[in-house]
Amino acid sequence: MAQSDYRVTLTGPSASGVPPDQARAALARLFKLPDDRVQALLAELPVVIKKGLDEATARKYQAVLQQAGWRAEISAPGSSSTYAPPGGGAAGTALEATLAPPGALMADPRDVPPLEVDLSGLTLAEPGAQIGESREAAPLRVDLSGLTLAEPGARLDKDPS
Repeated sequence: MAQSDYRVTLTGPSASGVPPDQARAALARLFKLPDDRVQALLAELPVVIKKGLDEATARKYQAVLQQAGWRAEISAPGSSSTYAPPGGGAAGTALEATLAPPGALMADPRDVPPLEVDLSGLTLAEPGAQIGESREAAPLRVDLSGLTLAEPGARLDKDPS
């Protein structure tokens, strides 16, 4: 059984010499999109076109896009895909990130003004002082007349009847 985890990503125009206008028109025909939607799609390159495909179907998508004048990449299951922020960087460039060492400051420290809270209306009780009045709780009245006790040593996992 073939895995269905492949994804096809449109990464940019092909270097095959297809004129840009013709490539955009071909993309509009392939996906049945109006020209303004195609322009919006291309502004966000790279864009995942289809995911959850088996490898053969993903290769077909890639071939059709290449014939239309577009570069498409296939991401295999478990592979790390590349990402470029919309409108920035070259298509297919990997995002580089590092982790800061433990305890490192992530922002410049800033002076925080002291907190001004008026506590003049509050008082503290002496240690051990009882705060509030104690109340008597009403005794619980539970009817246990319907309960019986088994004989000492009796097996409780057997049905008595």
